[in-house]
Amino acid sequence: MDVSRRSFLLKSGLALGAAAVVSVGRLPRVHAATSENRLVLVIMRGAADMLGMLPAVGDPDYATMRGDLAFTWEQVLPLNGRFGLTPALDQIHGWYSGGELLLFPAVTSQYRNRSHFDGQAILETGLDDPKKVDSGWLGRLIRARGGEMQSLSVGSGVPTVLRGATGLVSMPPGGMVLPTADVIDRMAQIYEHDPRFAAFGEEIRQSSELVSGIETKSIRELQAFDLAGQMLKKPGGARIAVLSSDGWDTHTRQGTVDGRLFRTARTLSKGLVMLRRKMGEDVWRHTVVLGLSEFGRTVRMNGSGGTDHGTGGFAFMAGGAVNGGRVVGEWPGLAPAALYENRDVAPATDMRAIIHTILADHLAITEAEIRSALSGDGTPRAIPDLVRA
Repeated sequence: MDVSRRSFLLKSGLALGAAAVVSVGRLPRVHAATSENRLVLVIMRGAADMLGMLPAVGDPDYATMRGDLAFTWEQVLPLNGRFGLTPALDQIHGWYSGGELLLFPAVTSQYRNRSHFDGQAILETGLDDPKKVDSGWLGRLIRARGGEMQSLSVGSGVPTVLRGATGLVSMPPGGMVLPTADVIDRMAQIYEHDPRFAAFGEEIRQSSELVSGIETKSIRELQAFDLAGQMLKKPGGARIAVLSSDGWDTHTRQGTVDGRLFRTARTLSKGLVMLRRKMGEDVWRHTVVLGLSEFGRTVRMNGSGGTDHGTGGFAFMAGGAVNGGRVVGEWPGLAPAALYENRDVAPATDMRAIIHTILADHLAITEAEIRSALSGDGTPRAIPDLVRA
């Protein structure tokens, strides 16, 4: 859909009280999915603190380096001899012991300069130089597949990672009032002879069909997870969804068992539980949820009771298709000599390796397609055994 027609569609939707249905890109005809597997990408925007989410309580330098932001063994949820889990994630802690949650320490992209804008751009484009493209790695992969994988974005606008996708539906959270079938038919008749709007009726009709029956009764902070779960459950609907989780930029009053980070992580935990409940266990069994952040935060606390932009960060995988119950990846340690630039958790796992694995093993994307989307020959190899066979 070109810009002029997209603008018209949006304005028409507003006039009809259907602002919650925004079609971006030409929708393919709704058909049975080629695969039952689902992928939900959750971008934790603002740089999630790895040591606040996955405290390395068993590291001999942890307590000294973290100071007042250090957890004790009694405060964290048990994982293994080195790491515990923040109690803010208590609602999904059982997924770990049930083999449906993987946790990754010291994760980052190829970016090292600690700017939110640039870090998120590199995460979402998948390229070293995001200025060279106007699309995201997921959008390019979906387009390359000819629209066979319908995708969904719930939030204010289309995230960069999905730009370029065909078969994309973008939904702002909130209440929805859809135009009736009669109204859609009449508008299609009006514009059927205009070449720019020839496909208008079909596109808005398909958008309306995709979101029909969707309820939005959850509290606002959980609506994106609620809507995504309902949409991913629909037969012939979206198989890929992208959600944004905000509030991770904890420069002040970060806290441990309370504070800003705890509240943000608790919201994420509730959202993931909502997502699973809304999609149902049959769909959850075929789902991978991937949580990524643009980078991590400093090891030491700053003067405002928070942490500043860092490097090695936190990532997770959840879902019934995940081979979980583990903390995966090398741990560089917190000794002063092991820190990156004497301040950050050193990078140990490239997030593109995690993405590579999910695309190859869960969505059956070819190696050539993956390397084309994720920085060509610089794409790191997949990590084995993250997804159930």
